[in-house]
Amino acid sequence: MKIETTPEPSATTSPPKSDQPAWIKLDLQPLGAPATFAVVIEALLKQPGRILHECKQSGSKVPLILFLGAVLGLAVFGALIGTFSGGVQSWAAPLKIVVGVLASLVICLPSLYIFSALGGMEARLSQVVGMLLAMVALTALLLLGFAPVVWIFSQSTESVGFMGFLVLAFWIIALFFGFRLLLAAANTFGMTIGHYLNVWMGIFLLVTLQMSTTLRPLIGKADTLLPVKKKFFMEHWADEMGGDRKSQPSR
Repeated sequence: MKIETTPEPSATTSPPKSDQPAWIKLDLQPLGAPATFAVVIEALLKQPGRILHECKQSGSKVPLILFLGAVLGLAVFGALIGTFSGGVQSWAAPLKIVVGVLASLVICLPSLYIFSALGGMEARLSQVVGMLLAMVALTALLLLGFAPVVWIFSQSTESVGFMGFLVLAFWIIALFFGFRLLLAAANTFGMTIGHYLNVWMGIFLLVTLQMSTTLRPLIGKADTLLPVKKKFFMEHWADEMGGDRKSQPSR
């Protein structure tokens, strides 16, 4: 009688690889230290799972620190953008950037909560707010890292078109990493259908781009603090490409 045996797996056989990238789930652990500004920012960069864990706890100071960090990073980035034209823009640009991003968060928060629930994520509204604050704080931190580059070009060029392109590129790059963290946080909280969140991210990007046009000018000078004419952001960009001097007013 012939007996068939199953061959033993080779010792060199590698384990099956997961199709998911390593960042798709975060390790939820306590912060392990008092929630100071420096500790929270370091955890946001190195161990964001600790930030999400703290956001789940009632009475935690971490969401407030994330909010303050986001405001500080956006304000500094905006202040360096304001040096391109100087004058009123020195304080108007950072104020508009902070107000524009925060307004975009408030506008898009309800749809984020709804899409998260539809995607299978089991999280309270406070946890969704914590995810959103972590996303924008990381985005603002990356913009803060890009700020010296913005300052160099603001002092060495008068091209409004180039400065606009540079700021837009930095915003998209920083927001990409913020979205990356948001996806990981949503998956950690149990989201099973990621398409809803992808739709939301597209909506949020569009809202921020339109907000930058609604609060224009962020770069260059203008006759009024706020625009007197409604414009779609792509129309505004097309109009601005016609003039590239920072002394040219933008309406």
